[in-house]
Amino acid sequence: MIPKHNHAEAYIIFTVVKGAVRAFINDEEIHDLTPGDILYFDGDNYINIEFLEDGEFFVTLINK
Repeated sequence: MIPKHNHAEAYIIFTVVKGAVRAFINDEEIHDLTPGDILYFDGDNYINIEFLEDGEFFVTLINK
């Protein structure tokens, strides 16, 4: 599990490359993601991640 946090200085590209994860955006949006899925959002939002299976992902931060 990755606890709730944000990256207010950036836009976020979250790419799953292995396994399965559940991403929570602001505790309101829930996204179940598997390899190849990409989630793009403003870093002002808060995210936390729950692993549904062992997995790997990349996080790309793009400065605003």
